[in-house]
Amino acid sequence: MAMRPKVHRIEAVRAITVIARRRDKVDDKHRDLLPDAESSDPRDVLDYLRKFSGNDIPLWVLQADVCDALTLNNWLWWEDRRRELHFLTAGRARGLSLAQLGSQVGVGKQGVVDRIDRLEALLRYDRPDEKITRAERRAARASQLHRGEELDWLSRHSDLVRSLTVAVIDHAGQYQLADDEREWIDELAVDLRDEALTPATMVLLGLAATELRTATAVMALASTRPDRVHSTLNRIDALRSRFAALGRAEASHRAFALDSPPPLRASGPIYAAT
Repeated sequence: MAMRPKVHRIEAVRAITVIARRRDKVDDKHRDLLPDAESSDPRDVLDYLRKFSGNDIPLWVLQADVCDALTLNNWLWWEDRRRELHFLTAGRARGLSLAQLGSQVGVGKQGVVDRIDRLEALLRYDRPDEKITRAERRAARASQLHRGEELDWLSRHSDLVRSLTVAVIDHAGQYQLADDEREWIDELAVDLRDEALTPATMVLLGLAATELRTATAVMALASTRPDRVHSTLNRIDALRSRFAALGRAEASHRAFALDSPPPLRASGPIYAAT
Protein backbone atom coordinates (compact mmCIF):
# COMPACT_ATOMS: atom_id res chain seq x y z
CA MET A 1 0.00 0.00 0.00
CA ALA A 2 1.41 3.38 -1.03
CA MET A 3 2.27 5.86 1.71
CA ARG A 4 0.04 8.91 2.04
CA PRO A 5 1.69 12.01 0.58
CA LYS A 6 3.03 14.38 3.20
CA VAL A 7 1.14 17.67 3.29
CA HIS A 8 2.61 20.90 4.62
CA ARG A 9 0.45 23.29 6.63
CA ILE A 10 0.82 25.82 3.77
CA GLU A 11 -0.87 23.34 1.42
CA ALA A 12 -3.69 22.86 3.91
CA VAL A 13 -4.18 26.64 4.17
CA ARG A 14 -4.24 26.91 0.38
CA ALA A 15 -6.90 24.17 0.18
CA ILE A 16 -9.10 26.05 2.68
CA THR A 17 -8.66 29.27 0.68
CA VAL A 18 -9.59 27.81 -2.70
CA ILE A 19 -12.59 25.97 -1.23
CA ALA A 20 -13.83 29.27 0.19
CA ARG A 21 -13.35 31.07 -3.15
CA ARG A 22 -15.32 28.44 -5.02
CA ARG A 23 -18.14 28.45 -2.50
CA ASP A 24 -18.29 32.25 -2.73
CA LYS A 25 -19.54 31.78 -6.32
CA VAL A 26 -22.15 29.08 -5.81
CA ASP A 27 -23.31 28.83 -2.19
CA ASP A 28 -25.54 31.73 -1.12
CA LYS A 29 -27.33 29.82 1.64
CA HIS A 30 -24.57 28.40 3.79
CA ARG A 31 -21.37 30.22 2.79
CA ASP A 32 -21.27 32.12 6.09
CA LEU A 33 -20.94 28.77 7.92
CA LEU A 34 -17.68 27.86 6.13
CA PRO A 35 -14.52 28.54 8.19
CA ASP A 36 -12.15 30.36 5.82
CA ALA A 37 -9.42 31.81 8.03
CA GLU A 38 -5.85 30.53 7.67
CA SER A 39 -6.07 29.31 11.27
CA SER A 40 -9.30 27.39 10.67
CA ASP A 41 -9.39 23.77 11.78
CA PRO A 42 -9.45 21.59 8.64
CA ARG A 43 -11.89 19.29 10.43
CA ASP A 44 -14.47 22.07 10.50
CA VAL A 45 -13.98 22.67 6.77
CA LEU A 46 -14.42 18.96 6.04
CA ASP A 47 -17.58 18.86 8.17
CA TYR A 48 -18.96 21.78 6.17
CA LEU A 49 -18.26 20.00 2.87
CA ARG A 50 -19.93 16.82 4.09
CA LYS A 51 -23.02 18.70 5.22
CA PHE A 52 -23.45 21.23 2.41
CA SER A 53 -22.64 19.40 -0.82
CA GLY A 54 -26.07 18.64 -2.17
CA ASN A 55 -27.57 18.77 -5.66
CA ASP A 56 -27.79 22.56 -5.51
CA ILE A 57 -23.98 22.75 -5.84
CA PRO A 58 -22.54 22.44 -9.39
CA LEU A 59 -20.75 19.18 -10.15
CA TRP A 60 -17.47 20.89 -11.04
CA VAL A 61 -17.40 22.51 -7.58
CA LEU A 62 -18.14 19.21 -5.85
CA GLN A 63 -15.38 17.47 -7.80
CA ALA A 64 -12.83 20.18 -6.95
CA ASP A 65 -13.97 20.11 -3.32
CA VAL A 66 -13.17 16.40 -3.14
CA CYS A 67 -9.56 16.97 -4.26
CA ASP A 68 -9.00 19.76 -1.74
CA ALA A 69 -10.81 17.81 0.99
CA LEU A 70 -8.41 14.89 0.50
CA THR A 71 -5.49 17.30 0.85
CA LEU A 72 -6.93 18.47 4.18
CA ASN A 73 -7.58 14.89 5.24
CA ASN A 74 -3.98 13.91 4.48
CA TRP A 75 -2.70 16.85 6.51
CA LEU A 76 -4.88 15.75 9.43
CA TRP A 77 -3.61 12.17 9.13
CA TRP A 78 0.00 13.26 9.44
CA GLU A 79 -0.90 15.72 12.21
CA ASP A 80 -2.58 12.90 14.14
CA ARG A 81 0.61 10.84 13.84
CA ARG A 82 2.68 13.76 15.16
CA ARG A 83 0.23 14.32 17.99
CA GLU A 84 0.21 10.66 18.99
CA LEU A 85 4.00 10.47 19.00
CA HIS A 86 4.15 13.60 21.14
CA PHE A 87 1.88 12.18 23.83
CA LEU A 88 3.45 8.72 23.81
CA THR A 89 6.91 10.17 24.35
CA ALA A 90 5.52 12.69 26.85
CA GLY A 91 3.93 9.82 28.77
CA ARG A 92 7.22 7.99 29.04
CA ALA A 93 9.02 11.20 30.05
CA ARG A 94 6.42 11.81 32.77
CA GLY A 95 6.87 8.40 34.32
CA LEU A 96 3.91 6.46 32.94
CA SER A 97 4.62 2.76 32.53
CA LEU A 98 4.58 1.03 29.17
CA ALA A 99 1.61 -1.00 30.37
CA GLN A 100 -0.35 2.17 31.19
CA LEU A 101 0.38 3.68 27.78
CA GLY A 102 -0.31 0.41 26.01
CA SER A 103 -3.76 0.11 27.57
CA GLN A 104 -4.72 3.41 25.96
CA VAL A 105 -3.76 2.37 22.43
CA GLY A 106 -4.55 -1.32 22.55
CA VAL A 107 -1.04 -2.82 22.55
CA GLY A 108 1.33 -4.45 25.04
CA LYS A 109 4.55 -3.08 26.51
CA GLN A 110 6.72 -3.99 23.51
CA GLY A 111 3.95 -2.72 21.26
CA VAL A 112 4.32 0.76 22.75
CA VAL A 113 8.08 0.74 22.10
CA ASP A 114 7.49 -0.49 18.54
CA ARG A 115 4.79 2.10 18.00
CA ILE A 116 7.02 4.98 19.10
CA ASP A 117 9.92 3.78 16.94
CA ARG A 118 7.67 3.29 13.90
CA LEU A 119 6.10 6.71 14.28
CA GLU A 120 9.54 8.33 14.55
CA ALA A 121 10.71 6.50 11.43
CA LEU A 122 7.49 7.38 9.60
CA LEU A 123 7.68 11.10 10.40
CA ARG A 124 11.41 11.35 9.72
CA TYR A 125 11.86 8.99 6.77
CA ASP A 126 8.29 8.33 5.54
CA ARG A 127 8.80 4.66 6.38
CA PRO A 128 7.00 3.09 9.40
CA ASP A 129 9.89 0.72 10.15
CA GLU A 130 11.06 0.61 13.76
CA LYS A 131 14.42 -0.90 12.71
CA ILE A 132 15.38 2.42 11.06
CA THR A 133 14.95 4.35 14.31
CA ARG A 134 16.76 1.72 16.36
CA ALA A 135 19.69 1.57 13.95
CA GLU A 136 19.90 5.35 14.14
CA ARG A 137 20.02 5.24 17.94
CA ARG A 138 22.76 2.60 17.87
CA ALA A 139 24.76 4.71 15.43
CA ALA A 140 24.31 7.80 17.63
CA ARG A 141 25.49 5.90 20.71
CA ALA A 142 28.49 4.52 18.82
CA SER A 143 29.33 8.00 17.53
CA GLN A 144 29.15 9.43 21.05
CA LEU A 145 31.40 6.69 22.40
CA HIS A 146 33.86 7.21 19.56
CA ARG A 147 33.95 10.96 20.15
CA GLY A 148 34.63 10.34 23.83
CA GLU A 149 37.49 8.06 22.83
CA GLU A 150 38.88 10.75 20.53
CA LEU A 151 38.67 13.44 23.20
CA ASP A 152 40.38 11.16 25.70
CA TRP A 153 43.15 10.46 23.17
CA LEU A 154 43.60 14.19 22.50
CA SER A 155 43.82 14.86 26.22
CA ARG A 156 46.58 12.25 26.61
CA HIS A 157 48.49 13.51 23.55
CA SER A 158 47.78 17.23 23.92
CA ASP A 159 51.43 18.17 24.49
CA LEU A 160 52.53 16.41 21.31
CA VAL A 161 49.67 17.90 19.26
CA ARG A 162 50.53 21.39 20.53
CA SER A 163 54.27 20.99 19.90
CA LEU A 164 53.65 19.85 16.31
CA THR A 165 51.20 22.71 15.82
CA VAL A 166 53.82 25.19 17.05
CA ALA A 167 56.39 23.58 14.74
CA VAL A 168 54.10 23.99 11.71
CA ILE A 169 53.52 27.66 12.54
CA ASP A 170 57.25 28.23 13.06
CA HIS A 171 58.08 26.55 9.73
CA ALA A 172 55.52 28.73 7.97
CA GLY A 173 57.31 31.78 9.33
CA GLN A 174 60.76 30.34 8.56
CA TYR A 175 59.89 29.73 4.90
CA GLN A 176 57.91 32.97 4.65
CA LEU A 177 54.70 31.44 3.36
CA ALA A 178 52.42 34.02 1.74
CA ASP A 179 48.97 34.65 3.20
CA ASP A 180 47.28 32.59 0.48
CA GLU A 181 49.62 29.68 1.25
CA ARG A 182 48.80 29.47 4.96
CA GLU A 183 45.02 29.71 5.34
CA TRP A 184 44.74 26.46 7.30
CA ILE A 185 47.95 27.11 9.21
CA ASP A 186 46.44 30.34 10.50
CA GLU A 187 43.23 28.50 11.45
CA LEU A 188 45.36 26.00 13.36
CA ALA A 189 47.07 28.88 15.15
CA VAL A 190 43.66 30.10 16.34
CA ASP A 191 42.92 26.65 17.82
CA LEU A 192 46.28 26.71 19.58
CA ARG A 193 45.69 30.21 20.94
CA ASP A 194 42.20 29.30 22.18
CA GLU A 195 43.45 25.97 23.58
CA ALA A 196 40.53 24.33 21.79
CA LEU A 197 41.80 20.86 20.99
CA THR A 198 38.98 18.85 19.38
CA PRO A 199 38.83 16.11 16.73
CA ALA A 200 38.52 18.98 14.22
CA THR A 201 42.00 20.12 15.30
CA MET A 202 43.45 16.92 13.84
CA VAL A 203 41.73 17.68 10.55
CA LEU A 204 43.18 21.19 10.59
CA LEU A 205 46.60 19.78 11.41
CA GLY A 206 46.43 17.61 8.30
CA LEU A 207 45.32 20.51 6.09
CA ALA A 208 48.02 22.75 7.56
CA ALA A 209 50.64 20.05 6.95
CA THR A 210 49.54 19.83 3.32
CA GLU A 211 49.89 23.60 2.94
CA LEU A 212 53.40 23.44 4.39
CA ARG A 213 54.39 20.40 2.33
CA THR A 214 53.26 22.02 -0.95
CA ALA A 215 54.59 25.52 -0.25
CA THR A 216 56.95 26.74 -2.95
CA ALA A 217 59.87 27.25 -0.56
CA VAL A 218 59.51 23.78 0.99
CA MET A 219 59.11 22.11 -2.40
CA ALA A 220 62.37 23.75 -3.48
CA LEU A 221 64.39 22.08 -0.72
CA ALA A 222 66.91 19.49 -1.87
CA SER A 223 65.33 16.05 -1.61
CA THR A 224 68.71 14.42 -0.86
CA ARG A 225 69.11 16.39 2.36
CA PRO A 226 65.94 16.16 4.47
CA ASP A 227 65.28 19.33 6.46
CA ARG A 228 63.76 19.63 9.92
CA VAL A 229 60.46 20.51 8.24
CA HIS A 230 60.36 17.04 6.67
CA SER A 231 60.77 15.45 10.10
CA THR A 232 57.87 17.55 11.41
CA LEU A 233 55.65 16.52 8.49
CA ASN A 234 56.51 12.83 8.99
CA ARG A 235 55.68 13.05 12.69
CA ILE A 236 52.34 14.71 11.87
CA ASP A 237 51.51 11.95 9.38
CA ALA A 238 52.30 9.28 11.96
CA LEU A 239 50.28 11.02 14.68
CA ARG A 240 47.24 11.48 12.43
CA SER A 241 47.40 7.82 11.39
CA ARG A 242 47.26 6.78 15.04
CA PHE A 243 44.34 9.12 15.63
CA ALA A 244 42.48 7.81 12.56
CA ALA A 245 42.90 4.25 13.81
CA LEU A 246 40.83 4.97 16.93
CA GLY A 247 37.74 2.82 17.04
CA ARG A 248 38.51 1.19 13.68
CA ALA A 249 38.14 -2.32 15.08
CA GLU A 250 34.92 -1.31 16.84
CA ALA A 251 33.57 0.22 13.61
CA SER A 252 34.34 -2.99 11.71
CA HIS A 253 32.49 -5.00 14.34
CA ARG A 254 29.46 -2.69 14.10
CA ALA A 255 29.45 -2.87 10.29
CA PHE A 256 29.44 -6.68 10.45
CA ALA A 257 26.56 -6.62 12.93
CA LEU A 258 24.52 -4.27 10.76
CA ASP A 259 25.15 -6.37 7.66
CA SER A 260 23.83 -9.46 9.44
CA PRO A 261 20.02 -9.30 9.26
CA PRO A 262 18.09 -9.90 12.48
CA PRO A 263 15.74 -12.90 12.76
CA LEU A 264 12.45 -12.35 10.98
CA ARG A 265 9.44 -11.78 13.19
CA ALA A 266 5.86 -10.80 12.66
CA SER A 267 5.34 -7.07 12.56
CA GLY A 268 1.82 -5.76 12.92
CA PRO A 269 0.42 -2.44 11.69
CA ILE A 270 1.20 0.76 13.48
CA TYR A 271 -2.35 1.20 14.68
CA ALA A 272 -4.32 -1.39 16.58
CA ALA A 273 -7.90 -2.02 15.62
CA THR A 274 -10.42 -0.24 17.76
